[in-house]
Amino acid sequence: MVRLSLPFEQMKEHYRVVVVGSGYGGSISASRMARAGQSVCLLEKGKELHPGEYPNGEAEAAKEMQMDVEGKHIGSETGLYDFRFNEDINVFQGCGLGGTSLVNANVSLPPEDWVMASEEWPSALQADRETLDECFQLAKDMLKPTPYPGDWLTPAKLKAMESASSNWEDGAYYRPPVNVRFEEGENHVGVFQNACNGCGDCVTGCNYGAKNTTLMNYLPDAKNHGAEIFTEAAVDRIERHQEQWVVRYKIMNAGRKKFGESTNFVTADIVILAAGTLGTTEILLRSKENGLEVSDMLGQRFTGNGDFLGFGYNNDVDANAIGMGHKEPDKDRPVGPCITGIIDLRKNRYTNGRKKEGMVIEEGVIPGALSAFVPWMLAFSSKFIGKDTDRGFADFFRELWRKLRSLLGGAYRGATGNTMTYLVMTHDDGKGECFLKDDRIRINWDDVGKQSIFQKVNRNLEMVTKRLGGTYIKNPTWNKLFKHRLTTVHPLGGAIMGEDATGGVVNHKGQVFDNTNGAQTYKGLYVSDGSVIPRTLGVNPLLTISALAERNCKYIADDYGWTIDYRQHTDRPEETGDPKHGIQFTERMTGYFAPGAGDYETGYEAGKANHSPFSFVLTIRTDDLNRMLEDPRHPANIIGTVRAPMLSHDDLSVSEGKFNLFVDSPGENARYMRYRMKLHAEEGDEYFFRGYKHLHDDPGFDVWRDTTTLFMTVHDGGSEQDPVLGRGILTIKPSDFKKQITTVEVTGTDQTIDKLKYQGKFLKFFSENIVDVYL
Repeated sequence: MVRLSLPFEQMKEHYRVVVVGSGYGGSISASRMARAGQSVCLLEKGKELHPGEYPNGEAEAAKEMQMDVEGKHIGSETGLYDFRFNEDINVFQGCGLGGTSLVNANVSLPPEDWVMASEEWPSALQADRETLDECFQLAKDMLKPTPYPGDWLTPAKLKAMESASSNWEDGAYYRPPVNVRFEEGENHVGVFQNACNGCGDCVTGCNYGAKNTTLMNYLPDAKNHGAEIFTEAAVDRIERHQEQWVVRYKIMNAGRKKFGESTNFVTADIVILAAGTLGTTEILLRSKENGLEVSDMLGQRFTGNGDFLGFGYNNDVDANAIGMGHKEPDKDRPVGPCITGIIDLRKNRYTNGRKKEGMVIEEGVIPGALSAFVPWMLAFSSKFIGKDTDRGFADFFRELWRKLRSLLGGAYRGATGNTMTYLVMTHDDGKGECFLKDDRIRINWDDVGKQSIFQKVNRNLEMVTKRLGGTYIKNPTWNKLFKHRLTTVHPLGGAIMGEDATGGVVNHKGQVFDNTNGAQTYKGLYVSDGSVIPRTLGVNPLLTISALAERNCKYIADDYGWTIDYRQHTDRPEETGDPKHGIQFTERMTGYFAPGAGDYETGYEAGKANHSPFSFVLTIRTDDLNRMLEDPRHPANIIGTVRAPMLSHDDLSVSEGKFNLFVDSPGENARYMRYRMKLHAEEGDEYFFRGYKHLHDDPGFDVWRDTTTLFMTVHDGGSEQDPVLGRGILTIKPSDFKKQITTVEVTGTDQTIDKLKYQGKFLKFFSENIVDVYL
């Protein structure tokens, strides 16, 4: 599959539309705005991973886990599996190009009609159900949901679910539509996909390309129509400046954080925030702290969509509900997609007219990457919080034998092989609150787990388990010790829709209100993800989020007089070839600069006397190390930020940065390191920076001084032809040099032996030039 993201050095200074996030809302927005003929930039915090690159073992999965707890973040901030721990409710979400679509269970179901007709939704949306219904269909046309085929081998867990559903009337059980491909071939946007092989590992990332994530449809479609996609760019905040939006972001995984916090920026006429419920709310909260006026409803009405987790352990029937992980899927005994069956208890005949007590019970799969821990975890939980639903002397020994088989023989045998996983969605009160603490989003929701609806959910799961003769294990954190803490995989709300700013953060089109009251909105600022949903849906929310995003795009196009081309094309993204081995490192230099200085030393001293510091944090990178070393100019690209209070009150952003390493100096035994780059201030001013390090042998030990001293010139404009504004000198502090060494990284491979090989090539080239000049 073709890589969709571009290197940062190809990012333009300004776009018509900047989209933040690449889940359902972000991918749809990028695709539709590109189809409307607009210049589109999409920024995604996570990495671009493709089928075959997702973890399928314990060690690999551990590397992709990130956990946010109060006062601390554990793991890589671009890890695929993003856990947020709070006192009342935990959240799991995806982080990568494709957002949570990479790690969800694919179910595409609409909410009940009464949910969409409830008073929480803006009246304009309720009055426009025809357009919303069209948008539900547009989303289905792209995501291609379909039930597990009736002529395929029936997974054991699906048979068990059907048997368990006999507690309720006919019609409660069915096979829900899932975003999974069941036939091999090129899809409707030109991406080749395999047919599902029943491995079961949908929620750790589909390594076979059968899952219809946004990486398989909306995102390549966006690229096909000209959108430019950038990954590992974490948006920090947005600002309004001179009739345009400034989107401030941090470059991830380049070691830049070691030198302190700094932000690049890109400008846009339109910004669509679609970073997920927590991501978008966090960006808006941070933007509010930095002066953006928004509704006081920001952060309010968070909901976990009534999510509840439970297990039916050591059933009397086979379940085969553990993903295959690194094992070869068994075509004669498929696990199946993560969710293949549902017990739908949302109709009146199941709720006795109490609609908010409706729920859906879905069977799931424990990922194969976690299989080594599962037998012990479930055996331990069953002893302390489990409830055996059947009794008898013979039953006791059968269950004990199955438990021993799984503990000794692994997760695919015995008690664990007979275990069902259940995910329930229902209706909580939607009164969670999101807020910032230590610049990170936190959730407060007192006693959410004690709401009576979860007792009913608990009873229903116990009934399902009893039907299968197992031991019911409720969510391990849903107890007095943990204050009945819940876990959700469907966070919603925080930037909800409303009639005006007193009741919501955005209007029915997703436009952000520009004050704490009234219905006036900002021009060109939208939210298009789960954060706008003002209530529980009682079912998997991906289809509703997608439909609302499609609707927002329709209104954006109408308001700006654009036409979205909805015709389906199968144009393939342009092939970029196999990735080559590159290298990158990050460097911080500090010093002083003064306007009007005629030479470097004068500029340094004058800048120091006049308190005019100048510093930068630059990441120097090449995607082809061999080409860099062979080219006599030894070129690389520069991305990063500059801090110069004389030029701008905030970080300046770098573009068109060019670096040359060890360029020969004609007529002398010396080398130059050259830096050239454009600098952009959010005030709209442009500058051009050029500098050099001069390596030449003088008496004494001067290697350190030469390699860490940069003589710099700033031009008042975007090119070297513009007038010289000033000069100065920058140096590398020893403490910063220690950090710089740790940022050297080989790119284009995950293999340790390749990384060592190419690091060695770079070090050899560097040392040979030093020896040549000084020895």
